[in-house]
Amino acid sequence: MIAVIGWALAEEPTAEPTAPPESEPTEEPAQENRDDDIFGGQSEVPAADAPTPNETVPETGDRDADLMSGGDVSRATGIFATLEALDQRVTIGGRLYLRLNASIPEEAEPADVTLSSPNFLDLFVDARPNERIRGYVQGRLSQSLSSQAGDTTALGEAVEPTKVILDQMWLNFDVGRKVFLTVGRQRVKWGAGRFWNPTDFLQPSRLDPLAFFDERTGVGLVKVHVPFEKAGTNLYVFADIEGADAIDQVGAAWRVEQVVGTTELAVSGSVGKDRPTRLGAQVSTAVWLFDLKAEAAITHGLQTEFYRGGFDWGPLDDDGAASFLTIETPEAYTREDEWIPQVVAGLEVPIQYNDEDSIIIGAEYFYNDAGYDDASLYPWLVFNDAFTPFYLGRHYAGAYVYVPGPGEWDDHSFTVSTIGNLSDQSYTSRLDYSVRALTFLSINAYVAGHYGNVGELRFGLDVPPILGLTEDPISVKPPVVDVGIGAMINF
Repeated sequence: MIAVIGWALAEEPTAEPTAPPESEPTEEPAQENRDDDIFGGQSEVPAADAPTPNETVPETGDRDADLMSGGDVSRATGIFATLEALDQRVTIGGRLYLRLNASIPEEAEPADVTLSSPNFLDLFVDARPNERIRGYVQGRLSQSLSSQAGDTTALGEAVEPTKVILDQMWLNFDVGRKVFLTVGRQRVKWGAGRFWNPTDFLQPSRLDPLAFFDERTGVGLVKVHVPFEKAGTNLYVFADIEGADAIDQVGAAWRVEQVVGTTELAVSGSVGKDRPTRLGAQVSTAVWLFDLKAEAAITHGLQTEFYRGGFDWGPLDDDGAASFLTIETPEAYTREDEWIPQVVAGLEVPIQYNDEDSIIIGAEYFYNDAGYDDASLYPWLVFNDAFTPFYLGRHYAGAYVYVPGPGEWDDHSFTVSTIGNLSDQSYTSRLDYSVRALTFLSINAYVAGHYGNVGELRFGLDVPPILGLTEDPISVKPPVVDVGIGAMINF
């Protein structure tokens, strides 16, 4: 896709009731229905100090109350008030998302059209005993209707049709209403860019701009948040305990946010043993009609292997098989001693075309010094688990037009987006449509096209059999068109 639409859920509920959010508060084109709205968010919760059962209230003439209390209306009403207060303290709900996608490759026959149905169910319990304490637990059940046990990908990797994971489990409380702590598995998203967020240091996986919303799960953290409301400043300090089984394996991160007029600034960093050192900055501001956004990150001590040189299967025998001895492979090297920069810059402009409606037009550029210019290395990167979508090339560009609720179609939205890997000249464009029906039901559909050179966004692969290692060739035809439809309910 390239754009997140409709009810896209980009930020998970944070737990500081009196503090501004960490992420950019500027309007995102495709985020009408956020997790904050559905899953609890930052909205103030009334204190759950329920009336006592003996509290006197005016007579209501409620026959059920009379029956339950033996005629003591004040006692019955107190019970109902207590139950109502308890109901406010604990919220149980979730989200069910069903979808079906199809990808049509070049020169496709029916057997070549691939289907996928990656569905999931999120369930949460949100407990707020009072306004200063909050506990949140969310689990996810993922199930692919198009897969079954024993299936493998084209590259021979095992497919797991059903998975159950713990998405979030955290406890939030304050110290003197001045310092807010959130402990446990929680979602944290940094960055000003719409498609790319190189400053999103705490997330081990990258944002997928093709997803309808951010499906990444939480990270094990201890977060300390100190707001300075009069100065418009937020200070965050993190202990990254994800996967740490010894004290020296705990990572550390920090972030400072500052609001100056219409400009929002942030600087951040992360360090840790056997982890790269990362420093980042981001800015969002308004200049005339334009909303301008930029973020930059530099990384030192990155231990990831990089590759350079040629990759060629060499001469094939009469049966079309390659010999392991004649395959030309790239050279592996590290950039551990280098500072590797990544920079994103973008702008957005709303255009009002009548009294109530407007469209939003945006564009974004990404320079990725950790990427590659040579598309011939892609097969080797796939085999070495180094193929990182949307962070693979050296130069990227993206653009989008978002049309929410045009005219009398208040429950409908449209997004047209294009993203391109300028390094290998591969592109994809996508049209997204969403509609909210029956209050709680959202339907989305999309169609996307792939064009340009065979590369990251129009990826194809031909692997001959390798003598002594594999018997069958592997062929992945470049995609031409992708289509999909999904339905979601929040409850």
